[in-house]
Amino acid sequence: MAALVTALAWSTPTSGAPASRANDPQPHRGGADLVVHRSEGDFGCTSGFTVRRWDDGKRAMATAGHCSNALTGVKVTSGQYTYGSFSRAAFEEKADLGLITGTPDSPQTYAPTLWTDGGPAGSPVARRVLGKVDAPAQSSSVCISGNVTKLVCDITVRHLSDGVECEKDPPKRCTKGLVRAVKGGQKISDFGDSGAPVFVPIDTVIDGRPVHGALLVGLFVAGGKQNPSGPDDLALFHTVKQVECFLRVQVLTSQEADSGNPPTPRSDCG
Repeated sequence: MAALVTALAWSTPTSGAPASRANDPQPHRGGADLVVHRSEGDFGCTSGFTVRRWDDGKRAMATAGHCSNALTGVKVTSGQYTYGSFSRAAFEEKADLGLITGTPDSPQTYAPTLWTDGGPAGSPVARRVLGKVDAPAQSSSVCISGNVTKLVCDITVRHLSDGVECEKDPPKRCTKGLVRAVKGGQKISDFGDSGAPVFVPIDTVIDGRPVHGALLVGLFVAGGKQNPSGPDDLALFHTVKQVECFLRVQVLTSQEADSGNPPTPRSDCG
């Protein structure tokens, strides 16, 4: 395949603009607008989903590594709010992944929830992360919730590992082994959507109450075109297993939100 160019109970802010994708307060959520303050200028991306680190159990937010230009220590904000800084970041053959955490002078909290507004009328503004799978099924349909394009669903998984993402400009780094998914003839991503959560909606009932949930299947890193003259109707994303293994983390679900013990490291990362 040809390489592609990169491309609930909610907190309410005590002052300023209301909580939203573009202005995401603590506890921070996936699908939010991120402004990454790189040395060469600000760079827009999207938060992915909350995880817990294997080594200490602390929460962090996964996103794309190219957002910080694969550098650590880069600060991130969302609207008027501090979001954290990159504690891990990579853009290489095996991974385009980053991890955002709080710092000693600015601790941050992250929630197992996703912003999902912008879909069809009646769609929920947000969803709880109720579960995860290592990877989506071949030919299954998934949703991507990016800050720019917002919620887009009915995206079909075409291949689980033949996706390739490459930079247009030097040093022209590439990441291989990505999931390739399409929505023929319809725009599904834009610059600023990188890092967004990829999931399958789950609507269920918990303790007698309806719950809008999400089953995480991956993390979006790049979009592209199937037809050179067409829209960006192609999506490339990391699987959940790739995210967990590379970043040494475990996805945080709402059921595990109160756990104080570090997660058990995976034994199948290879």
